[in-house]
Amino acid sequence: MKPIKTAIIGYGLSGSKFHAPFIQDMKEFELSAIVVRNPEKIHAGVQDIPVYESIEKVLEEKPEIELVIISTPTPTHYSIAKTAIQAGKHLIVEKPFVVTIEEGEELIALAKEHNTVLSVYQNRRWDGDYLTVKDLIDSGRLGNVHTIEMNWDRYRKEVRDRWKENDIPGSGVFYDIAPHMLDQALCLWGEPSAIYGNLQKQREGAKATDYFHVVLEYEKGSILIRGGTLVAAQTPRFAIHGSEGSYIVCGHDPQEAQLQAGIMPNDEEYGKRDENRVSLFVKPDGTKERIEVAIGHYADYFKQVADAIREGSEVPVTGEEGLAVIRLIEAGIESAKEKKIVIN
Repeated sequence: MKPIKTAIIGYGLSGSKFHAPFIQDMKEFELSAIVVRNPEKIHAGVQDIPVYESIEKVLEEKPEIELVIISTPTPTHYSIAKTAIQAGKHLIVEKPFVVTIEEGEELIALAKEHNTVLSVYQNRRWDGDYLTVKDLIDSGRLGNVHTIEMNWDRYRKEVRDRWKENDIPGSGVFYDIAPHMLDQALCLWGEPSAIYGNLQKQREGAKATDYFHVVLEYEKGSILIRGGTLVAAQTPRFAIHGSEGSYIVCGHDPQEAQLQAGIMPNDEEYGKRDENRVSLFVKPDGTKERIEVAIGHYADYFKQVADAIREGSEVPVTGEEGLAVIRLIEAGIESAKEKKIVIN
């Protein structure tokens, strides 16, 4: 397979840690350009990669670019994606896909018109704990599952002056963290029949949502997703309850921490599970069985993108799937604002 010449737009945490290591590490890709607002502040390790100040400049000077990865602030996704698609480039957009439903619908239609691959980076489908949960549910080991709980908590008391924490469209933890969980919910049980949202600003001086509690209703039961920034104690990442028992797993998939520590995807330590991580199947009689958490690998996502571009195979996390998450986000916001259940 000829390497796919790739440009990364935005080189903060997402671009430098969640995308570049895979693009640099995998034979299917070639990192050909990076776009940042301040080229002089580019991170170490990419000195040999051309750096530009805008996507327009990249498209002008490097027309050979085939794939554009957008890892900029959410409010900029739409305009950058539109520019890339109109130039005939394939696209990976960091989650959340866009801010509004209308933006997503336009980009999906535009990608079809230009026959370009459009994918949303929902990497948490390749977390080991999620893969373990999905396997337990699909295998029927938990019986008829009636409740799925997902938590994503942290303790960050201080409000920082950055776009994610300012009062602008697409900011706050409901746009930042909830898309991971909403995407997982959609993969597990599909579209809910109704949604109830509770969004709050709990920290002193908070300008954007820093807590959410959302319930997705289904005929078979409920999925609860929750995330907060003032939670010091460890909460279960997943708690799944069924007629034949419950499964609880605490802690987070190790890939994020490893990537931030500079461990590359081809390193033998990458993805290595924490053997002390709480991962228990609790039977109705109270007995407990330790469950080995699967090893996740975000590289699987990138490999599928490469195959979609080169071989025309199925696109991982389509624009339509990314838009389904935005629909739930908008419904959750409406529910919280109107203090009512929204029928989906």
